[in-house]
Amino acid sequence: MAAKALDQLSRQHADFYVPTFTVLVGERDVVRELFLTVSNVQLDLKERSPGQFSFTVANSFDLERREFVAMRGDKPIDLFELFAFGSPIRVRLGYGEGPSLELSGLVTELSTSFAAGGTPELMVKGFDALYPLTIGKSTRNWEDEPDSTAVTDVARNRGLKADPERTTPVQKRIDQSQQTDMAFIESLAERNKATFYLRGDELYFGSRHQHDSAVVSLSWGFGLVSFAPEANLARQVSEVRVHARSATEGKEIVGKAGRGDETGRDSGASSGSERVGKALSSTPLLSVRAPVHTQAEADERAKALLDERAQDFVTGSGECIGLPEIVPDVNVELGGMGQGFSKTYWVSEATHTIDGGGYKTTFKVQETTVR
Repeated sequence: MAAKALDQLSRQHADFYVPTFTVLVGERDVVRELFLTVSNVQLDLKERSPGQFSFTVANSFDLERREFVAMRGDKPIDLFELFAFGSPIRVRLGYGEGPSLELSGLVTELSTSFAAGGTPELMVKGFDALYPLTIGKSTRNWEDEPDSTAVTDVARNRGLKADPERTTPVQKRIDQSQQTDMAFIESLAERNKATFYLRGDELYFGSRHQHDSAVVSLSWGFGLVSFAPEANLARQVSEVRVHARSATEGKEIVGKAGRGDETGRDSGASSGSERVGKALSSTPLLSVRAPVHTQAEADERAKALLDERAQDFVTGSGECIGLPEIVPDVNVELGGMGQGFSKTYWVSEATHTIDGGGYKTTFKVQETTVR
């Protein structure tokens, strides 16, 4: 499917004229039902991290009561009770009745400022359902199961839907040792070259969608307000070797990965491992020891480490007109910036904001190659 150009996106989003948002606490619409003045609504989304929402409630401090309140008829509603820690929040951003971006989560932070000559505003922040995975530590293990089974068990134990991509190989033993569930899943993602995030109410765990078609096509000056790319050889290596000992015979095993083994490569372009080799006229080597026990595990770990370095070769940050389509783990086609940087990029982070200046999206991207 071809990337959606700006004119096509404009038709879907009512010409970008009327940015709208909805903030629900439980089933209460805080703007349309409780008549609160809400501003600076923001959704902050990252791979391998809980999604975050934030918004500001203005004109809600009652000077007579000296409390933050909302009025429902003649009855005041205490906003510290309405937005109590753990209260369910659903935030939606978009344009009119068109496609929107939605995040459901729990309140985790309330803040304000009582300054001279000003009216206090209440700032409300929270995270999606991945947040509880960052709290507390567990110790448990799995035997003769793939890593994906451990991910499924951890997610479902936290009340999340999960159907991760099946990983290989089957592990003789998987240990979660005094780790938060988030740190444990992240360690499994690293050794499987995977990403994870919450999309809707389901945990995605699997390969990055770097080979999918771009969801949007923007050019500098036409939807793309700014873009700052950078190609940097600082962390690039041409080869990775992982040293370990086999579990059955105790012999030394060496996993290897090198130029050409990176995922998400753009044909006709050069990766960081290729560029650094040419620049230094040598083969920069990363050699590590890791707790793996088979040749297959060692090779996969080496490829994962090479991939981790490769993703840092080309990075960038941009700002565009507000587009709900831009979220982590999608691709965006960016043009109008010369042959070197006009290409398709993979999105690692996206922040959506509606404030007095309208609706904007800022994002961060990664790529493994450059022309």
